[in-house]
Amino acid sequence: MSTTKVISLVDMRAGFDYDSHDPAIAVDPFPTYAKLRESCPVQWSRAWDGYWVTTGHHEVSSAARDARAFHTAQDKPDGTVQGVTIPSLGQSNRMIPLELDSPECLKYRKMISVFYSPKRVAARAGEIRQLAAACIDEVIERGECDIVLAMTEKLPSILTMRDIGLPEERWFDIDSLLYRALFAAPHDPSTARECAQLICLELVEALDAQRDGDKQGLLGHLATHEVDGAPIPDDDIVSMMYLLLLGIHPTSSLTAIALRTLARQPELRSRLMSDRSMIRTAVDEFLRWVSPVQSTGRIAAEDVELGGQRVTQGEQVLLGWAAANRDDSVFPHADRIDLNRDAGRHLAFGAGQHYCVGAALVREMFTAMLEEVFDRMPDYTVADDAAIEWFPDLTPVYGIKALPIRFTPGR
Repeated sequence: MSTTKVISLVDMRAGFDYDSHDPAIAVDPFPTYAKLRESCPVQWSRAWDGYWVTTGHHEVSSAARDARAFHTAQDKPDGTVQGVTIPSLGQSNRMIPLELDSPECLKYRKMISVFYSPKRVAARAGEIRQLAAACIDEVIERGECDIVLAMTEKLPSILTMRDIGLPEERWFDIDSLLYRALFAAPHDPSTARECAQLICLELVEALDAQRDGDKQGLLGHLATHEVDGAPIPDDDIVSMMYLLLLGIHPTSSLTAIALRTLARQPELRSRLMSDRSMIRTAVDEFLRWVSPVQSTGRIAAEDVELGGQRVTQGEQVLLGWAAANRDDSVFPHADRIDLNRDAGRHLAFGAGQHYCVGAALVREMFTAMLEEVFDRMPDYTVADDAAIEWFPDLTPVYGIKALPIRFTPGR
């Protein structure tokens, strides 16, 4: 017989105002998640017109894998789309394939996933390590740098530019627009839309150039493919590439937080530096512990019970990946980093039909960046904790925007 504590629907809808956009929890949301999970793994928040907040591993995982009961988006009467963001950003189109459900989403995922299969990513290990080395080359003689700007954001940005077919030298400008687009919403949606539109214009121009050129990268690849017997519309291609760009900041933040944590916990750092083979397994523990993408929205496609609560058709549900990854019932002493832990059940890449297509690449980039820092900056320290800049809103991305470090200058 189940011993799960069921709390009534009335209790769960009263006096609770959790808001993932609250700047007060942007640096350390995990105590808040623990309180929510301990009281009830599914609770109603009155913020942003109301939505369910899921914090238990079982509940989050179950909802993510139930494509029949929980959809990623729905059309609204005003012609806009309610997608995975809470609140809605007022967009008229869905992000593809993230805001499509099966079987439609799988048609698009397949075209992207061939670029990011574990075998293909492994073949690029040398390329990724060379880029990490080039990033370090530019700052190694200074003895200090912001490692985010110098490497953890730069490397995934340049690789993403290469993969898409955008000019690599544009990485900083596009990243800056992306940052403004992400963090202006939802409080300044007009600025968010303006910055997103500027990025989309860059993608459209690159797509046109690919059609007239050698058809390289994903833009060129998609320009020659069809879905259901018809060419892929330009808007859909641009949407797919915009979604890839959204993976830059999470990869950067994952690596930056790991570097900060290793500077603060020398015993962990010593173990990884002395046994580099551990990095490839440690990455999943850091993914679990950090969870740079903290949550994603869903919409109930029908009345359904979740975590002892009755969720009504049309209601929004926030899947708390980060909260689930700190669930002690699945990961004992979850607030600790344990390099011996089997973290394979973590949900940092999501679950179900929308599991991150770039998971293998994220792991490879993380490994390359840590190894390069260990080789070239083995004595690095965080220059000033007060100078660390955190993202102001954990909803788009959780983590570190700037991490100043010092190290012995080298060559």
